[in-house]
Amino acid sequence: MTSGVQANTRFRILLPAVVIVVVTWLIFWMAQGFSTICILMGPCPGRDVRVAPALLFGGIMLAPMTAVILTSLVRSPIGWLVRLSYVLLVGLAVAGYAVVNFVGGFGVDAPFLAGFIGICGTTVLAYLGIAGLRREASAA
Repeated sequence: MTSGVQANTRFRILLPAVVIVVVTWLIFWMAQGFSTICILMGPCPGRDVRVAPALLFGGIMLAPMTAVILTSLVRSPIGWLVRLSYVLLVGLAVAGYAVVNFVGGFGVDAPFLAGFIGICGTTVLAYLGIAGLRREASAA
């Protein structure tokens, strides 16, 4: 396999993981401004209550992304580790989005639905990364 083809295949493994993290961070940032419907029994917390879960889940997402980056740099990537990393990335993105939205109250509006569609799109990106891994394995 030529080095150009090998680099292209490695890029196909690496790029979806980075895009998942960047898109999720943007959606977490966008979620900070969502309007909420608070429960009737208690006062509505401020918008800054959503910052801690966004930082927590956004920070935890760096570990699986780093695993994908490091395994894409080695000669033969460890397939199960890349797949597990993509599953963790998508799981953390979905769970983080739910926590960020529900921690300060809940309201379904157009920005919420746009963020939800974006988070669900991370599954497609994870599939593309795993497909790149399959191409790498079949070419070897």
